[in-house]
Amino acid sequence: MKSTRVRRQAFTLVELLVVIAIIGVLVALLLPAVQAAREAARRMSCSNNLKQLALSCHNYHDTFKKLPWNNDLGNSVAPGQPNARWRQLSWIVAVLPYMEQEPLYNRIQDECAAMATGTQNTLNALSSPTRNAIIESLICPSNNQDPIRQSRSGYRHTGTIDSASTDYSGNLGHIWGGWKDCGAVPDFNTEAPATFTRMFVKGANPGTPWVNGEALGEQINCNGTFKYHGCWALKDILDGTANTIMIFEDMHFRGGNDVTIPVDRNPCDDSSWISGFGAINSARNPINNYRNRAWLQGAGDRRCHGWTSNHPAGAQGALADASVRFFAETIDHATRYKITTRNDNQPVEVP
Repeated sequence: MKSTRVRRQAFTLVELLVVIAIIGVLVALLLPAVQAAREAARRMSCSNNLKQLALSCHNYHDTFKKLPWNNDLGNSVAPGQPNARWRQLSWIVAVLPYMEQEPLYNRIQDECAAMATGTQNTLNALSSPTRNAIIESLICPSNNQDPIRQSRSGYRHTGTIDSASTDYSGNLGHIWGGWKDCGAVPDFNTEAPATFTRMFVKGANPGTPWVNGEALGEQINCNGTFKYHGCWALKDILDGTANTIMIFEDMHFRGGNDVTIPVDRNPCDDSSWISGFGAINSARNPINNYRNRAWLQGAGDRRCHGWTSNHPAGAQGALADASVRFFAETIDHATRYKITTRNDNQPVEVP
């Protein structure tokens, strides 16, 4: 008996289009979840970077009984040495041996020792391989900027040079520095309650409500965990290490402009991890303030950046006890002031 084969028909065009449409819907449904999972992984990696930096500071403190020293004094001469200048090196340089970067630390020290007496611009005087040494743990995976950016050695130095960057800054506290020109936020003369006076320090000159970072006598007014020049110890964090920010994310985004807000994220010229000018920042500006149109007063100004990230809705910070938290960009001003000052004596619940 002759067997008959049933011939299988192919997909019709309509069926094929239906299948493609279903696949498209599934991809559309899954893509946000995939992107969210990738961002969560990036944020976790960023958190680990902050954790390692904070632990490096603790290890440094265990050895020297103080937090790492930061140097950013412009053209100031070293005391008793009129022909010498302070080496403008950041606190990050000081902790390199505790970050498994001792060879790089030794290279920097050797190059500094070989510099001519009176060299003012430390960053520019370093060799290109040293300046451009990218340290992966200093770069947030969510940051899409080139890690080699144009930077300057210090505030008073003109001109820039290529240098590897940091996405993390030491907390100077809630102070007025160059940031006083970067848009209106609640400050001690306006909205802040009188009980917050220790958060809002003034410079030595009457009528000048900002801290001159180049003046040795004003370093005591830096109310965070770092100074422009010098250092604090953990015992100086009177509000408690679990209540005070030590290091925060800082993408070094320049102030935006009216056309491109909120997508303008051009880098500033003060993001080098080697420079004492690039590795510290004030916490005066609200978190991710580059997204705020009211901040346009500082549009394009290299000073106008602060606690910022590429993470959605906030940014991370390491407390002085080396724990790491994510802080919403909607955090109220008073809470941000309290957690970024080490000695305001104000009760606070860290969010």
